[in-house]
Amino acid sequence: MPSTKTQPKDCPKCSGKKYNLSNREGKLRAQLCSCFLCQECDGEGRTFRQDDKGMAFLANCSFCFSFRKRLRLLNDSGIPGKFSNSTLEIYQPIGLQNKKALSRARDFLDDFHTTSKQPCRGLLFMGGAGLGKTHLVVSILKQLILEEQVDGKFVDFFQLLSDIRHGYSHDQSEMSLIEPYLKSRVLVIDELAKGRNNEWEQTILDQFISSRYNAADKVTLFTTNYSDQGRESTETNARTMSLQKQSLEEKVGDRIFSRLSQMCDFIKMEGEDYRTKIQPTPRAIRKKKMISVFESEL
Repeated sequence: MPSTKTQPKDCPKCSGKKYNLSNREGKLRAQLCSCFLCQECDGEGRTFRQDDKGMAFLANCSFCFSFRKRLRLLNDSGIPGKFSNSTLEIYQPIGLQNKKALSRARDFLDDFHTTSKQPCRGLLFMGGAGLGKTHLVVSILKQLILEEQVDGKFVDFFQLLSDIRHGYSHDQSEMSLIEPYLKSRVLVIDELAKGRNNEWEQTILDQFISSRYNAADKVTLFTTNYSDQGRESTETNARTMSLQKQSLEEKVGDRIFSRLSQMCDFIKMEGEDYRTKIQPTPRAIRKKKMISVFESEL
């Protein structure tokens, strides 16, 4: 992010980032912190520059423009608000496979930052519910937008299908809803293969995968609860055993699976629900309190 004028690094609102992230009506929202003051224009938004002939002219401040553009890109990304605080730094992997997943996410970002090395065109995180798959891909996307000024989008594929169905009744075409995602430099597709898997859904998915597959300059990150091994999966999460009766290939078909295999590194995650391990649900907290009360009465 652009450097800023001498403000305290320990701003209690933003911790020195000069922006704040919040959850507004279910969407991630970024805004400048009140402590932000650009060193180029002193907050005016415009600066004097000189052309080739030495003539001064008033121009938009490049620092302010770049800083604000990154925040706009983040606001337009569609990232759910519940991930406002998600970063790779706070992810706490449980088990070797999930530690490897975190390491691969970091390596991906390092490769993206290194201009001499072409980053891989995609990652596909697969495993049971609550392992932190979406946490990892969202953290990657947020960092690329804020540090690299990348045009990135997040889409829950199952929700998109619902939006398209709803759009039919309002004379909206499929392409009008799909095109912004197809054009984005980095795209996160969450919940891949979730749905009925009928012919219409397969057609929509094929549009996504084919477009991203044929665009060499685009990167796609996926999450799915399905394994590439299906019934042979060693997944131990009892909540997702029923999902593992089908493999990802069986759900999406040979053609799409083949393209996914060529586009992405497959990253397997496993173990118990990350959310209940790291942050107990309100239901679990209430249950624990009830047990404590019951034991105290014995």
